[in-house]
Amino acid sequence: MLVFLLRWLWGWTDFEVHDSYPERFLNMAHKNGLHMWDMQNADGIFSAKAKSSDIKYIRQTAEKSMCDIHILNHHGFLHTFQKYKNRFGLIIGFILWGIAVKYLTGFVWNINITVPPMINEFEIRQELRELGFYEGARLDSFDTDRIKNDIFLKDDRISWITINIVGTEAEVNVSQNSALNLDNKKKIPASNIISAADGTVTRMEIKSGYSTLKVGDGIHKGQLLVSGAKEYTDGSSSLFDSNAYIYAKTFRTVTISIPKNFETLRTQADIITKNDIHIMGIIFPLTLHGNPQGDYIKHTDRYQLDILGHGIPVYILSETWHKYQKQPVHLTDKQAETLLKNKLQLYELFMIYSANKATILNKHLTFSQNNTHYILTAEYAIEEDVAQKNIIQIKDMSNSGT
Repeated sequence: MLVFLLRWLWGWTDFEVHDSYPERFLNMAHKNGLHMWDMQNADGIFSAKAKSSDIKYIRQTAEKSMCDIHILNHHGFLHTFQKYKNRFGLIIGFILWGIAVKYLTGFVWNINITVPPMINEFEIRQELRELGFYEGARLDSFDTDRIKNDIFLKDDRISWITINIVGTEAEVNVSQNSALNLDNKKKIPASNIISAADGTVTRMEIKSGYSTLKVGDGIHKGQLLVSGAKEYTDGSSSLFDSNAYIYAKTFRTVTISIPKNFETLRTQADIITKNDIHIMGIIFPLTLHGNPQGDYIKHTDRYQLDILGHGIPVYILSETWHKYQKQPVHLTDKQAETLLKNKLQLYELFMIYSANKATILNKHLTFSQNNTHYILTAEYAIEEDVAQKNIIQIKDMSNSGT
């Protein structure tokens, strides 16, 4: 793309050299450092392209090598300008277009705001607008440092804000004030630790709470493992938050199946491309044909144009449609076993991620099949943290009768 742009700016010329043996011309051109491309030779006619500024030297080389040279066509900006130099309206329109582009690159056209869950993006956008920072504002009409300082004073929910401007786009990141209303936070409720699964205790890390549990004890789902209640010898009691890691050996069984026969999609050579240009929200089609009918998969790319490093509100939307064909697949036993093991690996990743600090101790695999499916059954023994916090519900007796 860059090479084509440079060639278009400086211009190039198509030419032909008529000679049954153009080797002498080519050797002399190469010796003189003349660059040519798209070279072809057929029936005593050698054709190529070269920079317009080199055509004078190519003519001289052709004369020295006793060849006839014919100029076919000129291309590029300078030739186009010469062609239309008397059409003042077109030249003025081009100049005005350049001025408009330069003017439009002096605005912010897109503001992306990232906020934490407890802060509303619309509220931040409105506060920034009140401070003069909004989509359509001139880049020289605001000071980002002043805006950041003012929004700290305006919104005590914000502890930090960054504003990064690249071209005509702005990225705003907001951090929440974690120290907000610390005095109004509720006290942590009292809680017990109960078991999330059946198993056998392998190790324990009790940070707070009381337990009589020992390594090797069998536990069942919902069993009290660590208590958050303490009774004293004088009859009084206290409640507090329990905190512990209780690791246990647990067992799981998973069954995965895949059909023996199914259909897959295979991409064909037929490709259709559609391009649209978006100018300040208005869509102009660059291709006249509609969406293809039939079995196609669409892939979309979006590019923003920029001038001298400044993004402008002009986007190219390119849609590529790949034709596909449904192809039946009949699995062999070996292929089915490989696919099932791959699916099982994905399940293991999910299981380790979803379980709390889980480790697979061992597993046993069993393959089977019926008339329509291949089946893989996996039996796991894993070690995981089964501690599950359970809030102690305290009944309010203040309004009860005596």
